[in-house]
Amino acid sequence: MINSLETINPNNTSFLLIEFQKTWTEKGFLHRLIRKEYTSRKVLKNTVNLINQARKNGFTIIHAPLILDKQDRERYKRIPLPPKLLKGFTAGTWKAEFTEGVYNKSDVVVEGRYSFNACEGSNLEQLLKERGIKNIFICGFTTDQCVELTLKALTLKGYNCFLVSDCTATRNSGLQRKIEKRNTTITSTGVLKLLKFTIH
Repeated sequence: MINSLETINPNNTSFLLIEFQKTWTEKGFLHRLIRKEYTSRKVLKNTVNLINQARKNGFTIIHAPLILDKQDRERYKRIPLPPKLLKGFTAGTWKAEFTEGVYNKSDVVVEGRYSFNACEGSNLEQLLKERGIKNIFICGFTTDQCVELTLKALTLKGYNCFLVSDCTATRNSGLQRKIEKRNTTITSTGVLKLLKFTIH
């Protein structure tokens, strides 16, 4: 976990939201896949509350959407097959739009992503380096795929990454717990308590 409360501040810490898009949170097969956990864990409510407080305290909110754009042929070819088959995250449609309540014009949006790992093909690392980010609280979908793959990739690159458990969801509670146990995990309430003690 976090070694020192003083290490967490707006100058070195950000919140990364992975695929908080209507494909997951509104309707369709992918939404049905996580709907029970997404609803019962109150993921949207917890996330909106957390990032609103973080913004007020000067923390950077970074969104890493997955966008399927056939016009960008080279990038589209690199996108894994499942999203293509399920026709999710389609550019120019509601499927690619951010979930209501999570995006603010002051937030930063990752560009160029083509993989489940949000670092691949994107400018995510560049955005983190430009802002001097060392610590990252990660929220989004699904816990066992894009969230964990991105968390592991960023950890290997030297970032301190924390899975915000009740701001993530996957297809069942057993799998969720499994991912939580093998990663550094904190609840949204735990993050808020941390921010309360570190922001003056």
